[in-house]
Amino acid sequence: MKDKKKIIIIGAKGFIGQNFCKKYKNKFKILKIGRQYGNLAIEKNWQNLPKAEVMIQLANLNSIEKSFTYPNLFMKNNIRLLLNALAYCRKYNCKMIYLSSYVYGKNPIIPTPEFQTTNGNNPYSLSKIISEQLIRFYWDHFNVNSVILRPFNVYGYGQSKRFLISSIINCILKNIEIQINDINISRDYIYIDDILTAIYKSIYVKRKKLILNIGSGKSFKIVEIVNIIERLVKKKLIIKKIKRIRNPIQKTKARISLAKKYLNWEPKFSLENGIKRIIKYEKKNCGIR
Repeated sequence: MKDKKKIIIIGAKGFIGQNFCKKYKNKFKILKIGRQYGNLAIEKNWQNLPKAEVMIQLANLNSIEKSFTYPNLFMKNNIRLLLNALAYCRKYNCKMIYLSSYVYGKNPIIPTPEFQTTNGNNPYSLSKIISEQLIRFYWDHFNVNSVILRPFNVYGYGQSKRFLISSIINCILKNIEIQINDINISRDYIYIDDILTAIYKSIYVKRKKLILNIGSGKSFKIVEIVNIIERLVKKKLIIKKIKRIRNPIQKTKARISLAKKYLNWEPKFSLENGIKRIIKYEKKNCGIR
């Protein structure tokens, strides 16, 4: 029997990392890397990490609002961590799968293709853009095999309540008031299981230099999401007031033709079906029938 592929997951305790480990625990020998090795933005903390064939790099400081408050911290942490990860991959001839983010700024082509010029709309996304440039340099000059995935708005059961869909569902089930950004802002939402499938397929893709959007290819306004959730739970959301965000992007929508072509991947979950799963999960956790 062929040995299972060794996968090292940096940020294994996060939302995507935990779900990947749970879903694929029998497919791979997974090395879960979290805070037990210390701050991985510090080079010496990589010395004792075990060797692997594939790295899934998920670890980042990722709050957009906090990145405006602490821009230097976000830039230094995310870029230094990525540089250390690249050095590891170069040393061990390890393939890297890097989860980037939406990096296209305020006025891209809609739906947005991967060749769209990147534009750092906040310190967090700027750290991702610089990280992508470093990965390109390492694949050109050090032959580090890498796949960059650009997820749009990820959602799913078990996600932190600071993310929109989880927050709305939690508040409406518990009759809690909520502050919401401009209800006419429109986003491309991609369900957690679809992200996990894209990562899984990226492990086996033969092409060595790939940058791929991972989204639903559809866009929904916040008001539409609220309406879906209210209809499914048969309750009204209590909106305290509209919370204005800094430098908002009005609409995102991914062009996903390259992911379909190179990964043989496409999203399986509609927004409504994904929301239904989260509601079921939250009701169970809250003891609500």
